[in-house]
Amino acid sequence: MARTVLMIRQQINLGFALVLVMALLIIFVVVDLRVKPDLIQQQQQQLAVNQDRLISLISAKLGQTELLASTMALAASQLPKDEALFKALFPPIINNRGDSVIAGGGIWPEPGAFTEEAQRRSFFWARSAGNMRYLDDYNDPDGVGYHTQQWYQVGRNAPIDRCSWSKAYTDPFTDIPMVTCTLPMQENGRFTGVATVDMRLDGIKEILARYGSEHGGYAFALDSTGQMLSFPLSEAQLEHSAGSLMTARELGQQLPWLSEILNRAADLQSSTLIALRDDGILGEAAYVNLVKHPQTGWRIGLVVPQSRMTASAKSMGLFLMLAIGALLVIVGIVAAIISRNLLGLIKQTTQQIRELIHGETAQALDTGAMNEIGELRQAVNAYGDKLKSLLNHLENVKDELVQSEKLASLGSLVSGIAHELNTPIGNAMMSSTAIADAKRHFSRQLSHQVTRNDLNNFIEDVGEGAEIIERNMARAAELIGAFKQLAVDQESANRREFDLYSLVKEVNLSMRPTLQRTPYRLDVDVPEGLHFDSYPGALSQVLINLINNAVVHAFSERSQGCIQITARARPDDWVSLSVNDDGCGIPLELQKHIFDPFYTTKLGQGGSGLGLHITFNLITGVLGGRIDVDSVEGRGSRFTITLPKCAPRIVESG
Repeated sequence: MARTVLMIRQQINLGFALVLVMALLIIFVVVDLRVKPDLIQQQQQQLAVNQDRLISLISAKLGQTELLASTMALAASQLPKDEALFKALFPPIINNRGDSVIAGGGIWPEPGAFTEEAQRRSFFWARSAGNMRYLDDYNDPDGVGYHTQQWYQVGRNAPIDRCSWSKAYTDPFTDIPMVTCTLPMQENGRFTGVATVDMRLDGIKEILARYGSEHGGYAFALDSTGQMLSFPLSEAQLEHSAGSLMTARELGQQLPWLSEILNRAADLQSSTLIALRDDGILGEAAYVNLVKHPQTGWRIGLVVPQSRMTASAKSMGLFLMLAIGALLVIVGIVAAIISRNLLGLIKQTTQQIRELIHGETAQALDTGAMNEIGELRQAVNAYGDKLKSLLNHLENVKDELVQSEKLASLGSLVSGIAHELNTPIGNAMMSSTAIADAKRHFSRQLSHQVTRNDLNNFIEDVGEGAEIIERNMARAAELIGAFKQLAVDQESANRREFDLYSLVKEVNLSMRPTLQRTPYRLDVDVPEGLHFDSYPGALSQVLINLINNAVVHAFSERSQGCIQITARARPDDWVSLSVNDDGCGIPLELQKHIFDPFYTTKLGQGGSGLGLHITFNLITGVLGGRIDVDSVEGRGSRFTITLPKCAPRIVESG
């Protein structure tokens, strides 16, 4: 009897059929036992992500109030203590363009802090009929005093950059639930009172209601003391007739099916996901995600129907089975037909790509016939061209950012100089006013008998005023001259001869207004007579960048620090210029990266990562020198710049 022999093609087809059946069985088991549970878990994780978005929305709403309180605290700390000025300035700020969420706010100075004779001098406005109405009840000398209230006392030791939120309460005048944001005021590091903003809870309730509806369920919230801030109004009335708010435990007694959730929410410390067997509002099982708001301590709950979370898992499971099964059939048939030719062509293409990589050449791949492999090679070539274009674009963007960094540095100097000029110009104006007053007074005396003593007093007053004006105008002229020379140097690439001592002095004068607003000082030890034939604009930019780098990075979160600039001549017509600080130092593993472009430890906090990169390029390129860094973590850093007195000539292209 002849033996039946299967051809290789038949063996491949039979093997493929067996593999297909086994694959479908495996897919069914995997989808049912692993994919569906994973999808449900992902939905639960997405619920937690949704809660984070809800927290972000609430934080944004609270942030508007915090910004308003911060603006009031800053203004009250810096403005002259004048009642008329306060009463004219603060109502429009508190009104916030008619924002009905803001119920009121005020400035509450420490006893005697506004004026020494006024023990209680607060300013409070409450919204009434859409406008801000001033209330003076808190200044009653027979009252207990606003400075004894809990919302005031909490501001004494509170941080100045973050609100301290009160527990929820019902305003006795409007019967509207609200919370109060308290922010301390400080002058020269001394507590001088608080600024408060009263925020209605309507906006928070609206956010919770809308967000719960968007997810097919509902949301609720309670404050840090367990009072209910928000809950579907059709299910519970949160405000008692006496004006107080319902607590979570009281609501749990009305809704027993939710009591365990509310009790856990009241004691919540972080976040948790709880399965609710039967939700009385949704009429089915549900998942409850509880999270604690970090700023206020509020507990936020988002309730989503269980069917909404499992529906996608069921449909996705069926879709995966059908899609993967169909894909296996298609891929298997295609693979059986073209596997040998395809593998051969892929092997050939892989070899060509390896040759391209190892050869480090820009030569494009040979596409050959425009089949799948040809298209693959064409796509690789197109991708390579795209990368080249992106690299060129990145280089152009880097140049633009470098220029922006330079202009930002000059802008900071302009702001500082303007602030510094206020003092001498203000003093001169006061003296000129005093001279004018003395002149008017003396003119009136001329109509009567004038004594020699009157004449001497007039001459003495005018002389003293003139001296004050002369000193302050000389100070202003010195500042303007230093900044003018520095700005001219930075805005041009002109080469000129200059004395290093004079240039460093100009940088010191220009940076002084900026440093005076910090607890850090700048010491200079540069001898006179170090003459350069170089580019002063580039060198001043280098010094400004290194000083700013020390202020931002070396003294981060420190209450004091010293920056020192020293210079010493070398015997070979070179000069060693160093910028030292006694700050936190640079870790050894970071020192090799600090001159790289876009490298910064302050990402997202105002740092561009270009300051030291610009410094390195200016020193090694324009100035023809070198820069070295020596730093020990915890003991400060030293940047040593070695420069020739005669810089190399810049060859202009064009």
